[in-house]
Amino acid sequence: MAKWYEKYWGFFRRVKPAYHLFNLSKRELLERNKALYKHYGLRKSVYAPISSEDVKHLPDERPWSDRTADITQQAGFDALPEKVSQPLAETWTEGGYAILRGYFSADFIDRVNAEVDALMESNQIDFNYSGKKIMSAFREGELLGKIAHDEGIVSAFSFLTGKQMVPFQSINFEKSSEQRAHSDAIHMTTYPLGHLTAAWVALEDIGPEQGPLEYYPGSHKLPYVLNRDFDHGGSSLLLGKDAYLHYEEHIQQMIKEKQLKPQVLHPKKGDVFLWHGNLLHGAQKMTNRDLTRKSMVVHYLSPEVICYHEITQRPALIEFDS
Repeated sequence: MAKWYEKYWGFFRRVKPAYHLFNLSKRELLERNKALYKHYGLRKSVYAPISSEDVKHLPDERPWSDRTADITQQAGFDALPEKVSQPLAETWTEGGYAILRGYFSADFIDRVNAEVDALMESNQIDFNYSGKKIMSAFREGELLGKIAHDEGIVSAFSFLTGKQMVPFQSINFEKSSEQRAHSDAIHMTTYPLGHLTAAWVALEDIGPEQGPLEYYPGSHKLPYVLNRDFDHGGSSLLLGKDAYLHYEEHIQQMIKEKQLKPQVLHPKKGDVFLWHGNLLHGAQKMTNRDLTRKSMVVHYLSPEVICYHEITQRPALIEFDS
């Protein structure tokens, strides 16, 4: 059933009962949600569709760092490595991001790139259906795993959320995604909100021709955009046909109305960009398609929160490392 469902991408991907059947085939990954649903008082089958509508009546329990003006005065800040704590102190509270310059050495990143090439050649990893993304390679490569589990990054995110954060997904890019502005929270929504974070690692020097990362400082403070906020087009049985396109258009309109100004990141090899799960970001268009834009994104989550995909209204299928 699972292989059949994954093969066909058309109409059936919009039918919610079909997702229910697919979820039953992934019962081992969803069983952990039973305890979470019970803990938070969510009366719902772990195999059924789920969205923000199902949790809107529950208490709003966001991370402490979303409710304070000075993270440097909080217990645990002084225990963070200085190369992480200083950038956090400068931009996290107001900006929703931190830039760690030269965090990984150039030599280490060269070895990471060699590992990616070797894994590709041996067919242990490959691009997904998009042709742009290599998913969860951190589970296949030793050095990629070291990036994802880096103690400084994990400790920073655990400090900021007040929960133990763990990497659950990585995405490697050979070239720019050229993705329009979005918040990761629309793809990997948490209850309670705010318990998703990410790290972006430059695997080479990246200039303006390569489709660099762009982000909107302070946008993490805006209300989360959820299905109820735009023309989702769904019903009790069907998902909206062009829901994500409508989401992107809503974000563009919001950026215009709020007069948000993007910043563009031109990193050096080994730089790391940390961001809040609700920070608006995307990637600029490439102006020289002969160039690469090698990078790696790692998403972090606490096993103590519920995670689902707001757009598709599916419970997230997450395999946490033991």
